[in-house]
Amino acid sequence: MLTVLVIADDLTGAVDAAGAFAAGGHHSVVVLHPQDTTGDMSSGGGVLVVDTDTRPMTGAQAFAITAGLVHRLAPDELFIKIDSTLRGHVRATVDGALSALAAAGAPPAHVVVCPAFPSQGRTVVGAQVHIGGVPINAPSLADVFAGLPTATLLAIPDALTDNDLATFVASATRSGRGSTLWVGSAGLARQLGMATASDNPSPLNDAHPPRAAERVLVVVGSRQARTAEQIDHLDPDTAVLIIDPRDPSLRDQLEPAVMQADGLVLTGGATARAVLDMLQVRTLVVHGEVEPGIPWATGSGRSGDITVVTKAGGFGDAFSLQGAVRFLARA
Repeated sequence: MLTVLVIADDLTGAVDAAGAFAAGGHHSVVVLHPQDTTGDMSSGGGVLVVDTDTRPMTGAQAFAITAGLVHRLAPDELFIKIDSTLRGHVRATVDGALSALAAAGAPPAHVVVCPAFPSQGRTVVGAQVHIGGVPINAPSLADVFAGLPTATLLAIPDALTDNDLATFVASATRSGRGSTLWVGSAGLARQLGMATASDNPSPLNDAHPPRAAERVLVVVGSRQARTAEQIDHLDPDTAVLIIDPRDPSLRDQLEPAVMQADGLVLTGGATARAVLDMLQVRTLVVHGEVEPGIPWATGSGRSGDITVVTKAGGFGDAFSLQGAVRFLARA
């Protein structure tokens, strides 16, 4: 049986969560296709993160895929990784997980919801998500999760700082008041990973890639203003492709450059998936973070072994993309 199963609805979110757990010393693997998971899949006390890629699907599809995964894998601990700005089918995904747990006779006593990621400017106050101190244009978390099964206690803690998250997670994990379904972003995953850290961290959680990349390629598909600023701060000789992941001619644009790269920096979940699917990478071992919210991983595909840094579009500061390039090149 798995120690922790994390279900995410896009690839950068999946790798973010895996990187957050890896920061706590956990062996963390991302599976890019739910059909590649099996009932006997075990990470030996580690963390398995599955990218369902359901964000562009319907709520009914998100419910069904999530319920099927939970039923098939029967994890010890379950974490639903949601977008910090509540994009995607948040409630349908959680309902799918609760349905499968109830069918197995193991409904959680508590559901903890907190998509805060304070180090990235995402906070929760009064059940409302804020970015940079400003409430986002989305329903409150209390409204999103109204009407959960009556036997389930819902907690939506305020979190203005990483310490707020750490304090709440420490209290919840010590309480011994029954099982918990965790729902949040990589900020909550990081604190849960730290709270459950092993005295014998995974030897795969290295500080640096196994080798310096000689041909680093940055592929950008995010339209976030923060990403545009980060592109402006790249070294002039950095290889960059700016793409639209929905473009039907994308493969022709990407393939020649991607096949030659031995280090990739991928910005945006749809972009990361398009590139890794092109390379036929089906799993990633996530070793840690270049900086909080910007994880790095290794995988294998049709171009051979590859080292990858992924980044959500709105994450990082002006120099984060350049920092990722230098990390891969060990410059």
